[in-house]
Amino acid sequence: MPSHQARRGPPATERGSAAVELVLLTPLLMVCVLVVVQFALWQHARHVLLAAAQEGARTAQAQGATAGDGRLRAYEYIQQLGPDLVTAPVVEVDRDVDRVTVRIRGQAVNIIPGLPLMVTATSVGPVERFRAP
Repeated sequence: MPSHQARRGPPATERGSAAVELVLLTPLLMVCVLVVVQFALWQHARHVLLAAAQEGARTAQAQGATAGDGRLRAYEYIQQLGPDLVTAPVVEVDRDVDRVTVRIRGQAVNIIPGLPLMVTATSVGPVERFRAP
């Protein structure tokens, strides 16, 4: 009776398949990681612009303040919280008798080429007025 030894490991036709799978799946895995990081940066930039819009609105709401005061404070806040998160932010402040509206828009920082992500934030509030009784 011939002695039969059991072969261990993958069949001869599958030799090297793990290396090929690794080469094919590594770029896909890296793209997935970059997409997650890009989304996190976009979300953080959105929060920074929202905080800047709220701060600009609070400044412009004060009695005696102007729309320019709110715009300047919003730009300062963006520079303070995340100067490299948003490229070319544009701050628009509308102040009328009753209400202040601050709109900020810009583009979030890109780590994936060809994927521009716009970020916008808006804050609205009443103008402070003190009236004599």
